Parts: sequence; structure tokens; C-alpha cells
Amino acid sequence: MRKNLAILLVTLGIAIAGLAAFAAVQSGDSVAIDSFEFLGCSGDWTDEDYSPEIWRMGSNAGTTYLVRHPGTCGANTARNAKASFSSGTLNLHYELYNPDEVYAICSCEFWAKFTFRSEAYPVVDATFDARAARLKGSWSER
Repeated sequence: MRKNLAILLVTLGIAIAGLAAFAAVQSGDSVAIDSFEFLGCSGDWTDEDYSPEIWRMGSNAGTTYLVRHPGTCGANTARNAKASFSSGTLNLHYELYNPDEVYAICSCEFWAKFTFRSEAYPVVDATFDARAARLKGSWSER
């Protein structure tokens, strides 16, 4: 009887921990980024639409989100990469900056990669820097 009660309590504890983790992710809490790579500026932003674009690519190493977005010319590095998840939307963010604080009055086409080892939740939409992104490439959930 005690053995069955112990097994029940352990099972219940695991279930509660899983539900707590699911609730945290659903409420917009941070999601661990396994790797972030700032790819830099590839030239002037030429699109009339200033919406970011995100490609979703899966591999054995995990899922990578390639982000293309406009930003201020002169930024040459990135910091504070973050990701969160809320109501089916993956929210990606990082800050552009230049340690020398030299910027130009133009828009550059910046690229970055966010990689996650696994996705424990269904991603149906994505944003970059709180702006709705145009979804491109491989995006099986949409």
C-alpha cells in the first residue's frame, strides 16, 4: 500500500511540474535559446515593407529561426538575445548596437539565427522585436 502511495505521489509530482512548466511557457515566459548568431548587415534595406521576415528550419541539431529585419546602419554587433512564447507565438528579440556609438541615417538589412534544441510547444506564429513577422520558407505549422 505504501509503495503504491509513493508511486502515486511521485507521478502526481511529475504531472504538476509538467503543468507548471506548460503554464509558464503559455504565459509568455522566457524560452532558453541554445545558440544565437548575429550575422550582421548584408546591405541597405530595399523593401518598401519594413516588416521582419522569419524562416523556420529544422534539423537533427534542433530548430533554427533565421531572422531578417531592418535596423539602423552602423550597428555592428548584437546583445541581449531573448526568446519567449505566448499563445502559440514565438517572440524573438535582440538589441543592435555599435560599441563606438557611430550610426548612420539609413536602414540596413540585418540577419540573425536563433537555434533551439527542441520545441516543447506548437509554434504557429512568430514576431521579432514585438513586430509581426512575414513567415517564409519552411513553416509547416501555418
